[in-house]
Amino acid sequence: MNKLFCSTGTLVGKANGYNYSFIEKSLPLLYQDGIIDGAEFMMIPYYYEILDKVCRAMRESGVPSPIIHCEKDVGVLLSDCTSESTKRALELLKTNCETGCKINASSMVFHLWGGVKSDYHIEYNISMMSKILEIVSSFGLNLLIENIPCTTYSGLENWRRLYSYLPQIGFVFDCRFGAFHDEINEILTEPIWDYIKHLHISDYSSYPRDFSKIRPILHPGEGVIDFDELFNGIKANKFSGTITLESPVMTPEGIDFEKLKKSLIYVKNNI
Repeated sequence: MNKLFCSTGTLVGKANGYNYSFIEKSLPLLYQDGIIDGAEFMMIPYYYEILDKVCRAMRESGVPSPIIHCEKDVGVLLSDCTSESTKRALELLKTNCETGCKINASSMVFHLWGGVKSDYHIEYNISMMSKILEIVSSFGLNLLIENIPCTTYSGLENWRRLYSYLPQIGFVFDCRFGAFHDEINEILTEPIWDYIKHLHISDYSSYPRDFSKIRPILHPGEGVIDFDELFNGIKANKFSGTITLESPVMTPEGIDFEKLKKSLIYVKNNI
């Protein structure tokens, strides 16, 4: 049976003042009730100054965290295509890998491109793969490339450009970003499916390539994705991997725990 995780990014963010205490307060309740099998640790810039405290909170929660989501700005820096930005990106990557080790992660979700320049210089980003793999592998982590939004090509098209690095890497299929590029069905029938090791679940609210609607990140059923069709396709492909809910529940007062629980149970009942 596929394992279901909850992203720490559903609990901690700007909306609630980056209150990482919800990692210790909420994740154990979901884990002890058998709703989740673990957590996906979302690295955010705010954590860099308090990494030891946050990692301790993750470990002391008692909830396994086999996946770390590398900070997204690493991909943004790579897309700047300068020696200085690339150097900074690789430095941050090492720090993220060290963090993964501290929380006992075995895999890393990675954005290979991002920001305003996005995948405009995708060949440059791909040219850095050997170095990226060298760093990530040295920490004992498996590298998973996500199909994030693109301005030039698409997530699937860029995955295809990465074929020469298979099976050294795997892919993360984010259904929201699949809907953004209108390629969910294409991904479900793509030979590359065999290299998809992890899924991200959330909803999307608009027509393809509407950058104004990438956020807010919606819960399943709040947008345009046909989740019955999606889950049927995933089952038909005999997916055997891990799945993370990414839909946030942060409020100025804290979190909407019941909404999170409802969405997780919905996903769990359909995978």
